[in-house]
Amino acid sequence: MEQIISFVGLLGLGGLIGVAIKSIVDFRINKRQLLFDARKKAYSGITGRIFNLFMEPDIVDLKENAQIFVRINILLSEVFLLGSEDLVELVGEYKVKIVKFHTLLSKKSDNEESKTLHDELVKLAGKIFDQMRKDLFITTKSAWD
Repeated sequence: MEQIISFVGLLGLGGLIGVAIKSIVDFRINKRQLLFDARKKAYSGITGRIFNLFMEPDIVDLKENAQIFVRINILLSEVFLLGSEDLVELVGEYKVKIVKFHTLLSKKSDNEESKTLHDELVKLAGKIFDQMRKDLFITTKSAWD
């Protein structure tokens, strides 16, 4: 009789441990899925803008660097919040360079600095795209390194 009670008690304890482990695993999976979904939304919202160097009228028509900087900060805010450390670093570098690029465009000067900056921005956009893919576990390879 004692063996039966011990066996039933052991099964009950094992069941409780199983439920606890399942709960922990499910929580981690749900957390990863939520982060994936949030990142996917944030990244897809800026991908086209990154590759087009923020050439939309709502950026190009702004007259002052401070306004451009603020507008780009607003557009990139979700990425700064949800992105990996590597992505946030790349996007921060991109943001500084894109404001400088728009400043040169507003001067309407065709100089070597703007061409060099454009080349840097194109490469940086590719690196940002690659890092987004890495963050979303789509690939581990980079075409821009």
